This record gives sequence, C-alpha cells and structure tokens, in this order.
Amino acid sequence: MYKLIKPILFQLDPEKAHGMTINALKIPQKHTILLPILEKIFHYRHPILSQSIKGIHFENPIGLAAGFDKSCEVPKALDKVGLGSLELGGVTPKPQPGNPKPRMYRLVEDHALINRMGFNNLGMNKALSNLRKYSYHTPIGLNVGVNKATPYEARYQDYIKVIDTFKNDVTFFTVNISSPNTENLQSFHDKNEFSQLCTAIQNYKAQHELNVPLFIKLTSDLSTENLSRMLKPITQTFDGIILANTTQKREQLHSINQKESGGLSGKPLFKRNLKLIAHTYKETQGQFLIIGTGGIFEANDVIKMLRHGASLVQIYSSLVFEGPGLTKTMNKQLAQYLLSNGYKHIGDIIGLDA
Repeated sequence: MYKLIKPILFQLDPEKAHGMTINALKIPQKHTILLPILEKIFHYRHPILSQSIKGIHFENPIGLAAGFDKSCEVPKALDKVGLGSLELGGVTPKPQPGNPKPRMYRLVEDHALINRMGFNNLGMNKALSNLRKYSYHTPIGLNVGVNKATPYEARYQDYIKVIDTFKNDVTFFTVNISSPNTENLQSFHDKNEFSQLCTAIQNYKAQHELNVPLFIKLTSDLSTENLSRMLKPITQTFDGIILANTTQKREQLHSINQKESGGLSGKPLFKRNLKLIAHTYKETQGQFLIIGTGGIFEANDVIKMLRHGASLVQIYSSLVFEGPGLTKTMNKQLAQYLLSNGYKHIGDIIGLDA
C-alpha cells in the first residue's frame, strides 16, 4: 500500500506530507476500535528479540527516533505499529514555531533528508497533556531540547525543566545537545560547556528522585578523539548514549537539495556512525549502553550496528522512504538471522565485531 501512496506523498512538500501522516494516525487513535488492526498489521513478536535494559523491557531492538511526533500528538497510534520503543519530541519548556519554512528536504537519490526544523513543538505542558491521555505498552522516551529564546547562560535549566515535568510519565529521557538547528546548542560538545551541563544534571539528580534512565544524543560530526574526551563525564552522568544525530557534512551526495542548510540524516550517516559506535563500545569495554541510529534501512544494517556494539537502534528517515511496514520486515529478518546462525538471544551478537 505504501508503494502506491509514496509517489503521491513525494509530490508534496515533505513537512506537509509529514503533517498528513500525523493526521492519518489521529484517526485510529480517536477511534480506538481500529488500534488492534494496526497491531495485527505491523507487529512481529519473537522472544529471541526481547531485552531488558536499564529496567526497561524492549520487545524488539528497533525504536523510533525523535522528530516524528514532536508534541506527543499520536503516541497511542505509534504504540501499535510494531516498534520496540518510541522517542517523542524534542520538547522544549515553552512552545515555539521553529525556523522559517521551507525547512525539510528529501534527497531521494541519496536516501536522505535534510531538516532545519529548529525544535518546533507545542511546549512541554501541552505535550504532557497529550501524553497523559493514554496508557502504553511500548517504552516511551522523551527527547529534551532548549528554547531558542532562552538566554545562553540559562540553557541548562531548559533541560532540567522538561525532565522535571515529565519524570513520572516517561520510560527514559534523551538530552539532545546535537541539533545543528538551534544556535550554539552543539557548543555543549565543548569541554568546558559539557562539564557545566553534566554538573547541572548531576546536581538535579542529587536533589530530586529520578527513576528513569537518562541518555545523551551526540552529533555525527564528532571526531573519535573528542568522543573519547567526553566519555568519562558521560558515563558518570548518563545511563546511555545515542550515536548519532544528523551531520552538517555533505560528502558524495547526488541530490540537488544537498546544498540546503540543516542536519542531514539517512543512508550517508551509516558508516560514520558505525565507527562511533564501535569506538565507544571499545572505550567503555562493552559496559555502557549504546543506541545506534543513522541510515538504518534494512535488517543487515541493524545487525551491523548490534555487532559493532549497539544494544538498541532507532530509525526515522528509512520509514519515510520505505514505509511503516519496514519495522515488521526487519524484525522478522533479524529473528531469522539469529535462529539460522545458532544464536539463542539477540544479546549474543552485541559487540562481536567491535
């Protein structure tokens, strides 16, 4: 069905097509009698794929990356489409419209997207209200961002505000310091800036009860040297790392849209991020949770990321190009790979090639 719809969607502005997809998902969410149909179509379950990590049960390793449901508008519908986890957001304390349109581009020849959305969302209070309307089977994470208008020296507090607001309603948090579309956000990768961020989060955790894991998402443009420098404070402050967000580099692309500013996601990131994952796995001796993302389009991509050290993965761009049936296909092929190669559990392949 998606193969029939895709040519029509791809004639539309990407952000408009995305909005239509969100509106379509609101239909089964409103008419809940349709939700079991979604589940039957899109779910594939096998015990060999399930893991318990940081006290969270993941039915399969393939989660949704942040950016699809920015304001928690369709979480119940997404709960039924076969994903192992959902990362909603990014959410900021106050509502904000984001950057001027157009701000999202398809690079069809490269199986990639470029966006400069700028953390457009309805704000933490509305997002929380949306989230609390339902209960969920799938682990729900929240990607946390900062408001553009927040003074530079107060940005740390934006993260804390959102975490404190959602701390009883989500399964995990992701602190996003990697978006290239908010001015100075990536400066958190700087040694001194990052130290201050970690201290602020450590102080919050010392003063408040936080019973859910806290992850951090880094940019794909990070060198292995700088990544090594950051790993000690990361392991002391966070419970896991997501590698990696979009890149601002434009290497070996073919699309006419390659010159657009913003973060590039999709297939061009895969090899770069695979190296970051393997490097982190080795540096932390396989003892720190890694979530891989960037350019995952087929089951073999999932396998490679797991074998290089990721315990979980996240997808987004590939869903745009391949459709919502991709998750079921990949999970089924992943289970077949494990069974045909004599593995008893998905955890058996994590880090084998690192």
